[in-house]
Amino acid sequence: MDLRQRYLPLFNLNAGMVLAKPLVLIERGRVTLRLPAGHVLTEASLEQLAAHHAEYACIQEEDTRSEAERQADWAQQETRQARIFQFADLDSPDIRAFYQALLAYRKS
Repeated sequence: MDLRQRYLPLFNLNAGMVLAKPLVLIERGRVTLRLPAGHVLTEASLEQLAAHHAEYACIQEEDTRSEAERQADWAQQETRQARIFQFADLDSPDIRAFYQALLAYRKS
């Protein structure tokens, strides 16, 4: 079973979803809530997220796309990013590193 990560806003989270990455909420320089990767969201944890002003979380879900669909999605992401960066100086090491980091992020 292939898994994919998705960042979802709080209002799209449901009980039973699994966190793909740790969730750490900080307010006024202090950690107010910490949930580990692999944590299964419950109604209580969703209420805690709302109470601590969480905006989004990275969840993992089964990737039901076929390999061809994944490749098509990836090609679409690359095309979109190339269009966004069309006027950027990709010869600059900093801009190039940022471009590559965004591609890696979108592929995850």
